[in-house]
Amino acid sequence: MTLHETLQICLLALDVRYPEATIDINEDVLGPQADSPDGWSALELLDLLQVSAPDLLRARACLRIDDQESNIYLEEYADHVPAFFIHCRGKLPLHRKHIPAEMVLR
Repeated sequence: MTLHETLQICLLALDVRYPEATIDINEDVLGPQADSPDGWSALELLDLLQVSAPDLLRARACLRIDDQESNIYLEEYADHVPAFFIHCRGKLPLHRKHIPAEMVLR
């Protein structure tokens, strides 16, 4: 799965597709974090960034999840070094049967 979109959309897509995933912030790219850089859910990270760095949510991002890597790259910061490391837990689903109406892009 590869998605080129804003960071906000990438985090929402990650939550819908892999709701059990955890995310670690790469402090080498985004600098030291006041909160722990490890173990965030996509929605927790989204809430954190809405308060602490709303501009970052509008940054162009690339979400990549495949058998080689699971990362989010921020094109404006470092397009070759992941800004976020994704850890998918359990078996990766082939698809999600139900997508909440509020998550559907119009």
